[in-house]
Amino acid sequence: MKKGISLLLCALLTLALFAFAEPAQETDAAEQLLIDISGTYEELFPVICDPQYDDLWLADCAAITGDSLAEQWAEMLKSACTGTVYGEEAAELYGDGSDGAQFDCYFIEGVSQFTFDGHTISGVDAEGNQIFSHEYAYAGDCAIGGMMEGFLYETQDADAGSFTYFLLLPDTPATTQHIEFRYGSNVEDLQQYNTGACAYWLAAGILIDRDEQMVEDVIQLFCEENLSEAFEADESTGEEIEISTAEELAAINNALSGMYVLTADIDLGNAEWTPIGAFMPSGEGEAQEIPDASLAFTGTFDGNGHTISNFVISQPESWAVGLFGCASNASIGNFTVENARVDGATMVAAVVGYAHDTFVFDVTLNNATVTGHPSDLGGEGMFAGIVGAGMESDIVDCSATADIIIPDAQANAGIVGGGLEATRVVNCTASGSVTAGDNCYGLGGISGCGFGSEEFTNCVAKDVVITAGANTTWVGGVTGYAGGYEDERYGVPITVFTGCDAQNVTFDLGEGSDEPDAIVGAGFYSAEVAEAMGAPFDAPSVFIIQ
Repeated sequence: MKKGISLLLCALLTLALFAFAEPAQETDAAEQLLIDISGTYEELFPVICDPQYDDLWLADCAAITGDSLAEQWAEMLKSACTGTVYGEEAAELYGDGSDGAQFDCYFIEGVSQFTFDGHTISGVDAEGNQIFSHEYAYAGDCAIGGMMEGFLYETQDADAGSFTYFLLLPDTPATTQHIEFRYGSNVEDLQQYNTGACAYWLAAGILIDRDEQMVEDVIQLFCEENLSEAFEADESTGEEIEISTAEELAAINNALSGMYVLTADIDLGNAEWTPIGAFMPSGEGEAQEIPDASLAFTGTFDGNGHTISNFVISQPESWAVGLFGCASNASIGNFTVENARVDGATMVAAVVGYAHDTFVFDVTLNNATVTGHPSDLGGEGMFAGIVGAGMESDIVDCSATADIIIPDAQANAGIVGGGLEATRVVNCTASGSVTAGDNCYGLGGISGCGFGSEEFTNCVAKDVVITAGANTTWVGGVTGYAGGYEDERYGVPITVFTGCDAQNVTFDLGEGSDEPDAIVGAGFYSAEVAEAMGAPFDAPSVFIIQ
């Protein structure tokens, strides 16, 4: 999941130039580090990812994310550092890491165990045969990507090859219960995060003579360091905030980064609802793609299987409208929404108007009507039942029964998602209707648009009626249009549809409209990119159906 990966790598994504300090400045600390890490180490992650520790992972994650999210986040944390490629292959696969990456944290060059004994560093293979042993001296301060600071050690042995340099981060068994390091023959490679021979590789080791407490401590530390920022609890209590009344639900707008859990069904009594989190307050100019974190919901909301029902939102000129107006780097799920009537502009849904880098999961929507209007910035928009606009997000295990109505808007309407970019849609179902006026594009049972989305997997539109006026284009039973730029230079992935279906989906389109498709109405190119590719604007769709 992109949210989880970006969380793990957030400190590394902004690269800076490296620099060496004068060796004399940190010699004492560098000498002390060699003393503090003395011992023999094996690879960290095969140890802590052993199934015997699954309960520890779940408990440590649950303490931060809540029980309902613990398993998902535990698996994500483990997989994020157990990649199988590094160097140029990883750089080609992951790029700058902004769309997800895995670190390879294993030992390379055939080493099974490393021994640090003062200034002597040595390594053996799986059979115990020595691969290298050299004396090393401090050569200066060094950093990976300008962010992860450590000490560089060098041997003067001429035949050291890939073991000429060691870059040791200041982790020790006493402080972090493990060590992290790189080694190689080229200092510049050791300092790069996402380019060169060491891209997406950072060896992690744990003492072979460890006790069980050390294993427990390093798992707890790993969970806390990588989840605490995204799952900030209430600052005054450090605990989950329980929500059981309409007043408490509305009060989330006073603390948008909290960790909330619903403890009872809430009937809002058909009252006007103010969305939780905002994207662009009315009258403050053009909207930005990345939400203002001070305005958006950035916490976690665990519905705990409960239902929120009977609310109305009448904001036909407001952006980012829904039960949650705007969520960024958030997690929202595990609840039902019933009997919602929502009216808004540009990014509108019953559940989340705009989801940026957000995980939306296990949401059921029943009996909703969503009406979308053009904004003062143009007639286009994104309208749906679950997520109106989705950017770099995940919509998983959601079901929606809703009527989506865009009489005077122009684009991107579906029952689960409206306009989705770089967003995964997995195990989602839709029923209801999508109704649009003339000159509209991007209408579908599941979503209106899946531009650049990685996947639509096991998504089914069933008993859906799509109605539109004259000159309607890009209409599909599952999604209106999908795909991306075929040329890798443009950085947008091809969309893959797996196990998707449209059952009893009917179309009633006006004169001059495109012929709808059962699964995907069209592929997408911009005229500029199509011209650069030498492809016509109506080039074949860039997606794969399996």
